[in-house]
Amino acid sequence: MDESVQPNMVIKSSSIVEDYEVLWRKSLGTGVSGPVRLCVKRNTGEKYALKCLVDSKKARTEVLLHQRCCPHPNIVQIYDVYCNSVQFPREAVARSRLLVVMELMNGGELFDQIIREKHFTEKKAAAITKQIVSAVCHCHSLNIAHRDLKPENLLLKEKSEDLQNVTIKLADFGFAKEDIGLVTPQFTPYYVAPQVLEAQKQQRLERSGLKTPPGTPYTYDKSCDMWSVGVIIYIMLCGYPPFFPETPSKQMTPNMKRKIMAGEYRFPENEWSMVSGMAKDVIQRLLEVDPVKRMTVQEFIHHPWLLGEEAPELALLSPAIMQDKDALNEVMHAHAQQLTAMRTPDTSFQLKPLKSAENPILKKRLKAR
Repeated sequence: MDESVQPNMVIKSSSIVEDYEVLWRKSLGTGVSGPVRLCVKRNTGEKYALKCLVDSKKARTEVLLHQRCCPHPNIVQIYDVYCNSVQFPREAVARSRLLVVMELMNGGELFDQIIREKHFTEKKAAAITKQIVSAVCHCHSLNIAHRDLKPENLLLKEKSEDLQNVTIKLADFGFAKEDIGLVTPQFTPYYVAPQVLEAQKQQRLERSGLKTPPGTPYTYDKSCDMWSVGVIIYIMLCGYPPFFPETPSKQMTPNMKRKIMAGEYRFPENEWSMVSGMAKDVIQRLLEVDPVKRMTVQEFIHHPWLLGEEAPELALLSPAIMQDKDALNEVMHAHAQQLTAMRTPDTSFQLKPLKSAENPILKKRLKAR
């Protein structure tokens, strides 16, 4: 019997093994919130991906938001959700888990396919981006920020010799969040991100009854998605990220953080001489430090570069550069760290009044007034 848990979300309390054969030893990967296994529908023989989440409020929110974004041609489809007691190896007892049956993406990760491309061009990069932006646009239209847009979460429906013939889908809504308004996050004044300050500014305007500037419909959660799209395009076009540590294997250095905060990156001649000015304009408008000035998804879908008509068909160097697996893994890790730093907290905090602060430097300054 089906049990309705939240609006638009139905979770089955019956055993999943009645409907699917679960191949527990067949791992398809690990998402941000749980492992993924292969399963087969008993009455059709069709194969699906099964995501296993420990049942919690956060897990249910993930499933709910993912389901809200379905169906869409560029978002991984959810077909069934079960709540069953499951005991994994090395666990002392069984735990209540959400078992999410999703479409199987046989083509693997987007960047792995780019590496295999013999003639990867800016025109192909634009076509790929168009599919990614379509998914983001759909999420944002539902007031949902994905907050984890990265290459590992861009999957191909099927394997193909040519990227122009594949469907790319957005996966893993483990960090997704409904954008229900600005919060006042806790922060240390010395290290506050510009996104947080901008959010406070907009919040003050709203509380004062003043209108926010035109063209600023998004909080920094949604604009965080657009920043990620900019990073992904940059890597596709040259093979390395716009911001990276100076020393190999050194993760997030202070100088790297400074460059991110300042939006300091370059278009080195060797890799970028064959890239169009229009593509560079897209990147510059997406990697804008001020989220209010950053290009929104609605603005991007109308950008001429996304149509690909004027994009050069010269072979790019990015596939060859991305073949260095160690370097590519560093790219992925650096991007994940940057993205984590830009996400807003899930809980709201109020800042302490200065008079009640325990910071000795602040106390000293207050006494000196």
